Amino acid sequence: MDKAAIKAAILQSLSEEVDIWLDKQEKITDGYEYEDQFMATAQRVNKILLSKSLGKLPGSRNKKNFTPVSGK
Repeated sequence: MDKAAIKAAILQSLSEEVDIWLDKQEKITDGYEYEDQFMATAQRVNKILLSKSLGKLPGSRNKKNFTPVSGK
């Protein structure tokens, strides 16, 4: 994927997440619940940024850092 496609995917996902947050925010009256929901939203935003920027990860966790010993 090129940078423009990654950026478009991230912005589209973040836009949806912000819309959800704005809808939730209006209904929250308790300070504790506000902080709890805000942190949950921030975690989802971070997860979106990380997962979309890394791209497709390998299925096996052993393959992600695999370098042959012989260097071939």
